[in-house]
Amino acid sequence: SLGVLTCEAGCVLENLDNYLEKFGHCVPLDLGAKGSCQIGGNVSTNAGGLRLLRYGSLRGNVLGLEAVLADGTVVDSMSPLRKDNTGYDVKQLFIGSEGTLGVVTKVSLLAPIKPPF
Repeated sequence: SLGVLTCEAGCVLENLDNYLEKFGHCVPLDLGAKGSCQIGGNVSTNAGGLRLLRYGSLRGNVLGLEAVLADGTVVDSMSPLRKDNTGYDVKQLFIGSEGTLGVVTKVSLLAPIKPPF
């Protein structure tokens, strides 16, 4: 089954993966720069990585996010649910926008079970 990870945007990708490993899960994203890249930047650029073919794009693995607009307005689209039909899917605008629409501050991700190898 899948787990859900909710974290702040400044978390380093490798630290998140090490944390989830204790519970038998992994982050659905693996990059060469995983020791220094932050999950907020990965979401803002819709990063691909080595696990793209197995788990799909980051866009499909983000369940929710929180972002701050240029005027200071906080857009809260945090949801631990895979399907949410209550209005527009605002989080999809921020994924891949590279910070032009707002700065991602919190992310909710699917955390698949870590493969045995």
